[in-house]
Amino acid sequence: MPETTPPTGPDGKNFTGNEKNEGLYSPGVLGKFYTPYVIWFSHRAAWGVSNKALHDNHRTHIGQNHLTVGPGNGYFLAKLPASTPLRTLRLLDLNRTCLDFTTQRVGRRFDTSTIEQDALAAWPVDDGTLDSVDCHMMIHTLRGDIIGDKEELVAQAARVLKPGGVFFGATILAQGPDVRPNALARKLMALYNGQSNTFSNANDSSSDLKKVLERHFSRVEFEVQGCTGVWVATK
Repeated sequence: MPETTPPTGPDGKNFTGNEKNEGLYSPGVLGKFYTPYVIWFSHRAAWGVSNKALHDNHRTHIGQNHLTVGPGNGYFLAKLPASTPLRTLRLLDLNRTCLDFTTQRVGRRFDTSTIEQDALAAWPVDDGTLDSVDCHMMIHTLRGDIIGDKEELVAQAARVLKPGGVFFGATILAQGPDVRPNALARKLMALYNGQSNTFSNANDSSSDLKKVLERHFSRVEFEVQGCTGVWVATK
């Protein structure tokens, strides 16, 4: 049964955050367009991130009790090997279609439940109960002028993880040490940041992201591929 939480922040006050994008995340887009354009083409050609590295992170760091923030169309979860330890899967997203599409794709393999809400609001998950959390290629879509405006997602991940639990993910960055957007990346970021409710990462930097992760986790492995920050953070 889907879980839907009211729009409140961690302090219980009214939370005005991100908005659904049902046009971009429609069943047709997720089924026919998302994998070939977003994952196969854009990851490599624009954002310079290796899908092999993202697959490896999922295979290596996912635990038995896991939460995925922003599942997209469930591509990486669906590619987990038969030997994966994953058994209980929560999916958190503001867009109902992403939750439903991914559940249909992986729900027969894993005990799957959904949380339909903004990732920057308080998550309805108890403290210290999860083995792993991942957030791949979605922080750049969250509303905020800088990475610090999106820090609550990292804080929530740290809160719900057990000691030794792992938070891993990737996001597109616009600036900072080692961030090297190519011509296509610059054009796409300018386009998407100029559209309503698409990207909001014009000031997202690698140094800020690393600092935010280090504030909440005891050990952080962080690298930049192209213009994408990739991390593995251990509580």
